[in-house]
Amino acid sequence: MVRPLRFFVPLPPLLLLGAALAGCAKEEMAEPDLTARAAAPAATEGAAAPAAAPGAPAQGDTSQAFPAPALSARKLIRKVDLDLAVKDTEAAERRVEEIVKAHGGFVEALNARRAESLMHYELTLRFPADQLDAALAAIKALAVRVDREQVATEDATSRYVDLQSSLRTLTATEAELRELLAESREKGRKVEDVMAVYRELTQIRGQIEQIQGQLQSIDRLAALSTVHLSLRSDVAAAPIVNRDEWRPWNTVRSSARALLKILQFLLDALIVVGVAILPVVLPFWWLVRFLKRRNRKPEAGGPQP
Repeated sequence: MVRPLRFFVPLPPLLLLGAALAGCAKEEMAEPDLTARAAAPAATEGAAAPAAAPGAPAQGDTSQAFPAPALSARKLIRKVDLDLAVKDTEAAERRVEEIVKAHGGFVEALNARRAESLMHYELTLRFPADQLDAALAAIKALAVRVDREQVATEDATSRYVDLQSSLRTLTATEAELRELLAESREKGRKVEDVMAVYRELTQIRGQIEQIQGQLQSIDRLAALSTVHLSLRSDVAAAPIVNRDEWRPWNTVRSSARALLKILQFLLDALIVVGVAILPVVLPFWWLVRFLKRRNRKPEAGGPQP
């Protein structure tokens, strides 16, 4: 009987060859493109998310992912323009400052001017949002009448929520880029790749600071309401005779000053005549008089008919 030939391949060499091939493949996969990794966080923002579980809100549905805050958490920016006619503008302005301090606010700007001998005031006031209504009631109580009142309320809640969402996304992207930058420096990557990650990180940091500034601005405007107040004197409250326009004592003083100026001018003229003119005129006058007398003597001593 002829037995078939059997080929035996040793098992250990096969295992060593497989391990070597697996190690090479792992080294090739461990060298990703740094530029692609730097752009990956931004690209994944617009990528489709995996299928959500039943009953979970869809990714694009921001109304469910970020529900509207309660009314107490809304960012309401209130601005009021108020024109008041008062009996005494100066007294009213002092009283307004007292009201502002009593309600925890402050005077942001003040402009005072005099028109037709009466003072007019333009003030910019800032009040805590919860004190605005009480402060307005106290200020309007000072007026003879309210000439104009305009109230504007801006709801910045949606913009505030959108900015917060963008801030969270950018903060997460910044953290990933920082890790990537640290890893690139440790492994000694190419300078071009490191600088590409650094530029992307700088842009993200600039966007984060810009959004943080916008959020802080909304917080300040929502916490302190603004009132533009104008105080004008009422026509009926204006005095018949204005003490600033007619002051008899001032007229007497101005007349006395005018008389003194005239006397001073006359005295100065006499001084000029005595010092500058007489020394020149007197010798000439004496010379003319002497010549006239000399001519008269021969005529007086001549023969008579």
